[in-house]
Formats: sequence, structure tokens, C-alpha cells
Amino acid sequence: MLFNEKLYEFEIDGRKCSFSTGKFALRSQNSIFARMGDTVISVNVNSNPSSGDLDYFPLSVEYIERFYASGKISGSRFVKRERFPSDEAILKSRMIDRSIRSRFPSDYMDEVSVIVSVMSYDDENDPVLLAINAVSTALVMSKIPFNGPVVGMNIGLEDPIYKSMGQVSDEDPMNYVVAGDGEVFTMIDGGCNDIEDEKVVEAMRKGLEYMKPWVEAQNKFVELVGGSQEKEYIPHVLPEDLLENLKKFLGKRIEENLKAAKRSIHEETMKEVFVEFEGKYSKRELSEGYDKLQKKDLRRIVNEENVRVDGRAIDEIREMDTQIDLLPRVHGSGLFTRGVTQVLSIVTLGTLDDAQLVDDMLGENKKRYMHFYNDLPFVYGEAGRVRLLPSRRGIGHGMLAERSLVPVLPSIEDFPYTIIVVSEVQGENGSSSMASACGSSLALMAAGVPIKKTVGGIACGLVTKDDGTFQVLTDMKGVEDFYGDMDFKVIGTKDGVTAVQMDNKIEGLNMEIVEAAFKKCKEARIKVIDKIEEAISKPRPEVSAQAPQVTSTQIPVDKIGELIGPGGKNIKELTEKSGAEISIEDDGTVNIYADNKEKLEIAMSYISRYNFIPKEGQIYEGKVASVMPYGAFVDINPGVSGLVHVSEMADEFVKDVNSIVKEGDIVKVKLLEIARDGKIKLSMKQAK
Repeated sequence: MLFNEKLYEFEIDGRKCSFSTGKFALRSQNSIFARMGDTVISVNVNSNPSSGDLDYFPLSVEYIERFYASGKISGSRFVKRERFPSDEAILKSRMIDRSIRSRFPSDYMDEVSVIVSVMSYDDENDPVLLAINAVSTALVMSKIPFNGPVVGMNIGLEDPIYKSMGQVSDEDPMNYVVAGDGEVFTMIDGGCNDIEDEKVVEAMRKGLEYMKPWVEAQNKFVELVGGSQEKEYIPHVLPEDLLENLKKFLGKRIEENLKAAKRSIHEETMKEVFVEFEGKYSKRELSEGYDKLQKKDLRRIVNEENVRVDGRAIDEIREMDTQIDLLPRVHGSGLFTRGVTQVLSIVTLGTLDDAQLVDDMLGENKKRYMHFYNDLPFVYGEAGRVRLLPSRRGIGHGMLAERSLVPVLPSIEDFPYTIIVVSEVQGENGSSSMASACGSSLALMAAGVPIKKTVGGIACGLVTKDDGTFQVLTDMKGVEDFYGDMDFKVIGTKDGVTAVQMDNKIEGLNMEIVEAAFKKCKEARIKVIDKIEEAISKPRPEVSAQAPQVTSTQIPVDKIGELIGPGGKNIKELTEKSGAEISIEDDGTVNIYADNKEKLEIAMSYISRYNFIPKEGQIYEGKVASVMPYGAFVDINPGVSGLVHVSEMADEFVKDVNSIVKEGDIVKVKLLEIARDGKIKLSMKQAK
């Protein structure tokens, strides 16, 4: 028989789901076709033995979206083949990676490839949630040593608590993607509409309960296919005496180097180590051993001395500084510094026509607010080549900062601009993504963007003990991220949370750790916001003189075509005449942008004609459009014309209409009547 398909069908949260294997990707080591509603994905997990040259776990996760999945063709006129992943696809790859990475043994170094392909999408059931569950199932049934299952799901915030394997509704004030096993979280990634920290924590607590049906479904499918394969691998271990010999040689320099936190000192030390142990251990082994000793010492200092390696208290924030208006010609700028982590954020305002058109599997939509994160080699104190494309990390950091500000942005009606914030990182040593969010608040308020509240963020680290006790480290530095157990980022206002992102290096975070992290983050976030508001406490009342000036008006929808004109003739002429940029929305909203008020007024005076509603008894000044033997047609507004009958031209008898008016004359007329058929009767003699 060609196929040996195993199919398991089940229902969760009212959604029909299935896992199957043995029919597709027959050469793949582990393949699952997963379905939820009409959303279908394929997951393929494969591994290769370690080459022995790496001192890290080479896990790669790719999340691939296909336009055909939603029955659409790329909107590009010139490129129809999907080539590069969208930013959303990259973010989902990172989400899956963070959900599973901590569940592999620390001594496992084989290459593991996870490829998720979205094959069908029904616009209701979220493929990334299905992907986390299917990837976990494929890993559990494989020979790869993975401690699963791990469940991915959405958490919303409604009354009662809303949980879903589909998309949380746009109206829901909370949209979290979380991963865990029903007892602990392995990943958190989500946004909130300024929700109180306590409500977010309570929703997460309930979320752990909702994971359990998926744990059961994964286990039942693994049983159906014959159970998990035997987990065999060659552990990656250092020579038995390496750490002891290295510790004897370095002595107090391990702690001294850790506290100095300077790359040059570490590099100089390693040169000495390589010379001392040449021929006995490889450079890779020595480098890894040095890292292990550093990690051990950091954890000892935190747990035994109750201080940080830089001397700070456990809940102490590094010294901060906030400034605005550093760049004279940009629309808004803000500099946020915390320790040596430093971000300069710049705001640029544009017309609504400058909005980004996003074309992906989900369809075409426009983004009027974007945040871009740039980090160059110098921010790490390194020499290196500049990447022309953003890294996955850079895309993730930019999107986190973007998501954190969305809840406080003004509506398009109140502020009809496209907004771009670019965070140019100037120094990095612990959570430049949080500094980017803080710099964005500064720059947006300096630019006159009327954000509702100030937004700030902080990252907390974690050091655990074998007995289950732990320390949450407020304002985590780079070394604490590298050698610690988690990176927990919370962004928000003084009142509530706008975004959260967490990844960890242990089995997972229980609710005790989650609650402690939220508490520490809230206390620190308020201090950060206070510092931001020392530089600027509320948005400026007007946008920068360097930014486009804007005014808006409304015209009837049926007048849009007239304003645009055939082939855009009218709008082009108006743009050239006034020097203003004009954006017309489908509902008749017209936004006018210019670099001074005079240009705005020229454009507005013309466009206001299209707001014209003729009224009986009103006197107008109009232009004679044509002369007939029985009277003259007068345009009282573009597209609005009425007849002045010869009897209404003068008090005396008029023998020849041409003796009174000629085409092009400007005359005053009174609107006498608007007939049922829309015809307008005008009078010149009654307008005197």
C-alpha cells in the first residue's frame, strides 16, 4: 500500500480539528497535516546529527504563507511568485521558535529544522496557533528529545474570559498568543488596549486551564501513530576536567570580567586561555567553558549576595535620561537613554496616501502607523558589515514597539496623517526594544501627535534556583539576558498594559513568576514614564512647522468623481494650482496637505464648492454657462446650474437675451425654486 495514513479527528472550542500523517511528504522524517475549520497547514520536522563544531543549538523555524491559501494572487503587477516572507510571517516564525526552544535539553546540539506551510486559510482559524500545536505534536512523536506537548492559543478579555483557537475579535481589548503545557508558559506575545495589569494576569491564569484539551489531543494522536520514537542523541558535553582547570587558571578574573562587562577584557582573557591550554582543549570548548563559568558566577552573585553584577539592587533601574528636539529638520525626535542602552527615535508625518499597502495571504490592507528598528554594528561596540535588510530580531523589536503605541494613537479622523517612527539604536546593553518604545513616546509627543497617554516599557530578567525559588531582575542588562532564565518585556501606560513579550530558557514560567514579573514591571514602568514626562509631559498642540499642514472637509460621495475629473484631470490641476496634496477617501472625506496655510486655503476654497447644497431664496454669484433665446443657464457652483428665464432678467421686457448677458459673465441670481426633477429656477431681477 502506497500510503499508511493515520488520521485523528477531534473538536476543541467548538472547532473541528484533525491531525494526519503518512499521506504527504513521505520522505520527511516527521510530517503532519493539521486542520482546524478550513485552515490547513503542513508541518515538517527533520534533524541532522551534530557536526561537533557548534556550541549552540541550531534550531531553525520557518513559517511560510502562500497566497493561494486564501485564494488570492499577489497584487504586484510585475512579481507574482512569492519570494520573501512578510514581516508577519517572520514574526510568526519567531513566535513558534520561542514556544518550543526551551523544551529541548541543554546538551542537545543536533540541527533541527521546522518548516510550517500554510496551505489553506479560512480567515477565521488562526494558522499560527494550529502551527504551534502541530509542531509540538511532530516533535513529541519524533526521535528528537523534546519535552512536550506545548500548546499555542489565543487569550482575549471579555466577560466571561474569552478563549479561542481562532482570531480574537477586533473589538476585544486584549489579544494574546501564549504557549505552554497547562502548568507553565513557554512564550507570551500580545497586545492590550491599556488593560490593568491585574486583569491581564488573571486572564493568563485562566488561559493555562484552556490549554489542557489541546495537550490531550496531542497525546492521543501520538498514541495513534504508535507512540513517541525513542529519544537517542549524543549529548554535547565538555571534557570532564575543563571547567576545573579553567577555574584554577582564571581565579578571581571570572567575577572581575563579569562585572567589567567589556568585550575587550573578555577577548584579552580568551587569548591567554587559548595559549595556556593549546593542544589540550579546542578553542570552542574553552570558549564554552568560559561562558559556563561566567553564567555560574552571575547566578551565585544574584542568589547569594542579592545584588546584580553591576552592583545594582535587584529591583533597581539604571540611570535614565530623556531629551527631545535633537534634530532640527525632522518632524519630531526623542532620545531615551538607560545605562548605555540608548535609542534615538524620529517621527515623520505624511499624507494618508503615504500609508503602506500590505499585500499578503491575509489580503490587502493599509497601515498608517509603522515603527522601524535599526541597529548597526557600532551599537554593540563591534566592527562589522552593515546589513541592507533588517534582521529577524530587528523586525521583531520594531513590531513590538509598534504594537505598544497603537492603543494610544489618535483616530484617523482626529489626526489624518501617516506616521512613521524610526528608532536608530545608539547603544545596546539590555532591551533596546523597550528603549525604542520609550523613545517613540518622546518623539511622537514632540512631533505634535496627540497620543492619549505616555507609554513606557521595561524588561525583567530571572534567575532561578534548583529549589524553585527565584529572583526577578528589574531592568535586565545584556549579560543577565544571556546568562539568566527569561526576557520578560511589559509596555504600557501608568494605567495599564499595551504589549507584552516573553521568552524563557527554562521549562516554563509558572503563575508565581508571571505575577512577580508583572508587579516588578509595573513599578518600573511608572518610574520610566515619570522620566519621559520630565522631557515632555503631553503632546504639543500643533505639528512641527517642517511637517505637512492638514485640514479636512467632507463632500457628498456622488461628488467624488466630479472633484477627481476624467482621468484625474481636475484634481491634478488643483494640485498644481494650489501646491497642496489632496487625499480623497471613499466616504467623501477630503484631506488637504500643504507646507503653509495659503496653499491650504486655495485648495479648500475650490473643494468647498463640492459641499454646495442649493437653497431656495438664497442669492448666489454665478457664471453664465450658455445663452439661449429663452434665457441663460448660470452655474452657481461646479456641477450646479439653473435657468434664468428671459422674464426674470430685468424689470422691463427683454427682446434679446444677448443684450443683457454673455457667456462667461458673472451675475448675481436668486434661487426661486428647486423642482422635483432637480431643475433649478433662477432670477436676476429679484437678486438686485
